Amino acid sequence: MDLRKLLKDKLEKQLESWNAEIESAEAKARAKHAEAESEAADAELEKELWGRVNDLKDKASKGRKYLADLMDTGDRKLDEVKRKVSDLID
Repeated sequence: MDLRKLLKDKLEKQLESWNAEIESAEAKARAKHAEAESEAADAELEKELWGRVNDLKDKASKGRKYLADLMDTGDRKLDEVKRKVSDLID
């Protein structure tokens, strides 16, 4: 065999090997990208859920305070407590 043919064959085999590695690396990169997008979506959802939890805790705390105010308030302040409760619930 002449040198040109040997080099051509060797180079073609190496190119095939590199192409296979490229395809594998691209597949891994796509999978990692999809995983990262999923994790970002999960993180955003978790952030939203914790925000909702904190909002509900705040409302519950205010509700307990208004309940205590309601039990301790006289008739003349009853309308004020009623307004606060309505604002909280509605």
